[in-house]
Amino acid sequence: FQQLAVAVGTAPAYPRPAIQRNMQGTVMLRVHVDASGKPIEVSIEQSSGFRLLDEAALKHVKARWKFVPAQANGQAVEAWGLVPVEFVLE
Repeated sequence: FQQLAVAVGTAPAYPRPAIQRNMQGTVMLRVHVDASGKPIEVSIEQSSGFRLLDEAALKHVKARWKFVPAQANGQAVEAWGLVPVEFVLE
């Protein structure tokens, strides 16, 4: 796994039922990024403890995030990395 740098990474929408139930936590996602920085495969490495939060993070990162492509010998390459997504109620 490599340290992936996030180029575009907005916070996922907090699911309303999760807010109502006071759910908080960090989802650790395993992300496979292509040479252009687009996530091509995203899975849950470690759950937040709440399926609702896990699924919100997974869908959002796959659809909306973009990463700085990993480099090998000056070339952009595919890479795997771990990315935490936090859900914290104010």
